[in-house]
Amino acid sequence: MNKSDIPRLFSEFLKQYDPEEKDTIWASHSEKFRRFWKERVLAGPSGDLPEAEIDEIVRILDRNAKGNTRDSEAVARAMIAQGAWRRMFNELHSDKELSGIITRIFEENDEEIKAKYINQLYEMNQGRKNNLTGPSANAINAFLAAYDPVHTGTIISLGDRQKLIEQFGFPHGFDFETSSIGEKVVKSNKAILAGLRSLGIDGTARTITRFCYYPEMKALWKMEHTVKREDKDVAVTVPMDTEAEEPEVDLQEEIRESLHIQALLADIGSRMGMKIWIPKADRSSVLKLWKGSEDNLLERLPLNYDTTTLKTIEQIDVLWLNKRSIVRAFEIEHTTSVYSGILRMADLLALQPNMKIKLHIVAPPAKRDKVFQEIRRPVFSLLESGPLAETCSYISYDSLRDLAKEKHLEHLSDSVLDDYAEAVESD
Repeated sequence: MNKSDIPRLFSEFLKQYDPEEKDTIWASHSEKFRRFWKERVLAGPSGDLPEAEIDEIVRILDRNAKGNTRDSEAVARAMIAQGAWRRMFNELHSDKELSGIITRIFEENDEEIKAKYINQLYEMNQGRKNNLTGPSANAINAFLAAYDPVHTGTIISLGDRQKLIEQFGFPHGFDFETSSIGEKVVKSNKAILAGLRSLGIDGTARTITRFCYYPEMKALWKMEHTVKREDKDVAVTVPMDTEAEEPEVDLQEEIRESLHIQALLADIGSRMGMKIWIPKADRSSVLKLWKGSEDNLLERLPLNYDTTTLKTIEQIDVLWLNKRSIVRAFEIEHTTSVYSGILRMADLLALQPNMKIKLHIVAPPAKRDKVFQEIRRPVFSLLESGPLAETCSYISYDSLRDLAKEKHLEHLSDSVLDDYAEAVESD
């Protein structure tokens, strides 16, 4: 299959996608987003915005937002936790300089000036951990798509845009490695829309880029494959071997940071009233860093499993237990390969396919994309219990530190963690 097949795929796509109906929905979504931005973010009373109002807008921006279903119309999977969205909007509400430059980005039609404003936003936001200006530009691209879905596509990741442009050889007039973030955001959107329209694909930017995620079309550019199971189709990825291109890191420093994260997880769970399990090999190091009470630390696991299962469970970096039940399990990935923790989680589900616990991979933000790639390998996607991505989510170090700052952890349930976790799913 090649580019000449794309018009045929678009005709098939239109059999299950009604552009007129969807464009009507997006006209309403865009108007709602614009009104919220003008009347609540830019104006409105001081202090935090109501969470319910933020969440309504997040449901437009992020398919993973709380309250969305498979049939919900949202920009894309933004890979930003619910709690991070809330904090981002509250910061934009309180910092008028930051929200002001985004307003100029929204309203500017000249491509060069729009790119300049995006660069200014990144400079202004440098050093702030608010998920607004990451290297993939997910947040700003989601904002732009919600503000103007007619002219801005909903492929929000610059990484995905690069794959599509390079796979189909679309002219783009910039360099993904050396160009500014603003130039990449503006010109990649233009290149994708122009490239697909040159092949006969027509419609609004939303329609055109939604087509890019039609399974047969997505397989052409994203190197993603669908495996048909008896119960459902499962999308899998086979990551390229890029280990040699990874930057050198200070392994001892990463290990030390992972121990701090292990201690932080223990402290958060303990404050919530959970019993905590830490592998015996890590215990002495973690206890030197754990600032909270150690009364809830378990000496042995109160579980009735076979020896192989117990040995697997005992090696998981941190467990939260309520009485005799595991509530949450955490693996901290500090290595370049990010294999070990994911393998242990998969081993656990392979041994106990009916086990119903929430699993989390905790890793630095720089390793997020790698975690997403690896967790959707065929070996993890075709488990008897179902795809590991449906059970196991990602939490960044930064999000975990934000959770630790919650004032009333003692009165919260473990479900608050879902506001800080990111689901590992395909678009």
